[in-house]
Amino acid sequence: MAYALLDAVAAGLLSNVPVMAVKALNASDAQLQVPIAMTSIGLFASVFMGVLMAFRRKMPFVIIPGVASGFAALLMGTMNSSTTFLIAYGFISIFDFSFRPAVPSILRIVYPDNCRSGVAGTLRQYASIVFPAASLSGAALLSVSGAHIQWVMRMELLAAGLASLAAFACFSRLPDAGDGNVEETIPSRPSGAELLKQTLIGAALPLRDSRFRRFLAIYFLYCSGNLFYMGTVAPYFARSLGYGYLKATLFIHIVPAVAAFIAAGRLTAWFDRTSIWIAYSAVMLLWGLDPVLLAAGALWWPLLLAARISRGPGTVGGMVLTVYTGVHRFAPPGPYTSCYTSALYFVNAIARLASPIAAALLSSRLSHPQILLMGGSAVLLASALFLHTEYRERASVPHP
Repeated sequence: MAYALLDAVAAGLLSNVPVMAVKALNASDAQLQVPIAMTSIGLFASVFMGVLMAFRRKMPFVIIPGVASGFAALLMGTMNSSTTFLIAYGFISIFDFSFRPAVPSILRIVYPDNCRSGVAGTLRQYASIVFPAASLSGAALLSVSGAHIQWVMRMELLAAGLASLAAFACFSRLPDAGDGNVEETIPSRPSGAELLKQTLIGAALPLRDSRFRRFLAIYFLYCSGNLFYMGTVAPYFARSLGYGYLKATLFIHIVPAVAAFIAAGRLTAWFDRTSIWIAYSAVMLLWGLDPVLLAAGALWWPLLLAARISRGPGTVGGMVLTVYTGVHRFAPPGPYTSCYTSALYFVNAIARLASPIAAALLSSRLSHPQILLMGGSAVLLASALFLHTEYRERASVPHP
């Protein structure tokens, strides 16, 4: 719990970075796509890392990049250029994604399969209280800082970096054994040619799974749509709607976080009792409604509120499935869980590289609402395809 809350403090303070870049450093819409595109480097690295860690202890693969992420946040406080500022922010995403293949394996060891999503969802649920408090406090200080905004930014980034370092110190205390799958623990590691052979098997295994390949294809559509509009949300509120620090933060972060706290616990506990296709379909429906309603929100502000309420549980649900437990429905217990996670992140990396670049190239020709509608439509289509896959699998099961 301490890790989740400290990590939420760091994430809440860092969530103001895009608005900092727009308001204080005059970053352009195209520049805001840079950290999103840089995240693809971390995702591509996670492909290699997931295979590399298959027969090794997973904890070092979390702690080392996590500490690097904390130092990157500290470094941002020394920068005055919007370009270098956003590049450093991109490095935080690189470090964040590079260690994620290890997390499902660690959770699979510690918790049994009948409660993993519920536990992960509960942690994210309570973190959603700390996240808006940190985000709103940071935004409030920025809004009243006046001529001292650079100093306030440095103090907030210092606090974010220290909170991140403390969070990973807490994560390092998780046990090496628990009530989960004993097959996930690695009592001994193959050596020499056998290690190479098993590593190559692990790299190819996810792609030989036809059910997982179908999942990856739809997941790619979801990622492409989501990442196409993601970088447009901050400038939409800051420029198209003319919102200041507090009002923009309220809609961008606070409303989704409160909605997540109210609904995400029950949603993620439900994941443990339903199929992966229905779980993802529900998450993508919530996620896809957000940009579609945002695009119409310029005409009637309650639609902005409805959009962000939908975003809250969708965000937590998507994080729990993608980062923590969703891959368990495909990967058999054992050393190859991280390999399946790597395949998932490889697909995400391709989308995360291509979609922000496409959005940046089209940003001068399309309005913010048009970009939101295009991205949201792709996410809603992915939701429908996951639901169709569920019905297809049910129909293929022979009846007695």
